[in-house]
Amino acid sequence: MPFLFASAIAAFAYGYNCVCECIVPESTKTHINQFCKFISRNVSHMNSRFLEAPVSGSKGPAATGALIFLCAGNKAVFDEIVDSALAAMGKASHYFGSEVGYGTRAKLVVNSLMGSMLAAFGEGLALAESVGLDGSKMVEVIGQGAIQSPVFGLKGPKMLVKDHAPNFPLKHASKDMTLASAMAKKAGVEFSVNNQAESLFRKATEDKELNVADEDFSAVFELIHKESTSEYSRKRKAE
Repeated sequence: MPFLFASAIAAFAYGYNCVCECIVPESTKTHINQFCKFISRNVSHMNSRFLEAPVSGSKGPAATGALIFLCAGNKAVFDEIVDSALAAMGKASHYFGSEVGYGTRAKLVVNSLMGSMLAAFGEGLALAESVGLDGSKMVEVIGQGAIQSPVFGLKGPKMLVKDHAPNFPLKHASKDMTLASAMAKKAGVEFSVNNQAESLFRKATEDKELNVADEDFSAVFELIHKESTSEYSRKRKAE
């Protein structure tokens, strides 16, 4: 969690004099789930209420009021704002129970699945282009069948022309997939498909030559082509 964002939440929740209780070194990787639980415990001690509400959705859904809220915590708060504040910003709101952290778990499930789908889609497009198929035509074909997805329809045409203007930055997608892998390991769940995709995202994020960490998570496609040896991939890398 960004240091300043954490401090801002603390200032809002506790008041200026209590901000010091939440300050951690910027180098500390404080998971939002832990921070939310910290906030929740302290807010309850103040006879106040707390609702965890991470979202599924990026810049586009945020701008159009189409976010999906993944909530946990105080049910009374959820009931009070679900048809007002949350409805003003999102198209759907879900409540996962009173234990803070379940909203974050839901978000990690969603984002890890989305990353795995995008990685598989990128490999499929790279294969299509490398065996002489028209990439745009294959995006159209995929969009007409049972495997169609809004993610594929939105990202596919841009990926083919190296347009990775950020909506959900690659470095954030990589982080969520890493956290999801850790969550699956702790839960005792076989998660090899995500783990393989997570490896691609991590490599793409850390690749200084590609320099795409701040680009959209679709930029993992550039690593797929970089690590491919097909004639098409070699020509694409030279462009």
